[in-house]
Amino acid sequence: ENEVLQKNLPKEIVLNNGKTIKLTDLKNKVILLDFWYRGCLPCLKAIPDLIELQEEFKNDLVIIGINDIDTRKDVNDYYAYKKVNYHSTYKTDTNISKKLKINAFPTTIIINQSGEVVGAESGFQKGAFKKSLRKNIKRLIKQKDHS
Repeated sequence: ENEVLQKNLPKEIVLNNGKTIKLTDLKNKVILLDFWYRGCLPCLKAIPDLIELQEEFKNDLVIIGINDIDTRKDVNDYYAYKKVNYHSTYKTDTNISKKLKINAFPTTIIINQSGEVVGAESGFQKGAFKKSLRKNIKRLIKQKDHS
C-alpha cells in the first residue's frame, strides 16, 4: 500500500497561501499529509490535534492539509477561524485524493526525512489519533538524529 502511495505522491502542491511547494524541498523534515474537507466532522475534530503536533515538533515536522473538495476561500476562512498553524491545498484540477485512492477521511500519510511513505492511517479517534501520530513522528526524528 505504501508503494502505491509513494508512486503517486504529488511532485508539487499548491497551498492556500498561494505558494507552490515540492515535497522534495522538504527533505530532512517529517511530512504529514492530512486528507480532510469541511463537511467531514471527524476531519474537523482532528485539526486541533494536528495544530498541537505542528507546534510541538515545529522544527522537524511539516503538516500539509490535502483538501480536494473545498474552495480556497473556504479553506482560508476555516483555517483562520481555527487559527491553524499549517497550510492546506484546496479544490483545483488536480485531485490528489483520487490519485492516491484515498476514500476515507481523515487519512494521514507520514513521509520520512528521505521522502519515503512510512505509514498511512484512516479515521479519527479522540486521544488515540494524536498519540499514534506523536509516537511515529518522535520515532522518525530519533532515527534521523542517530543516523
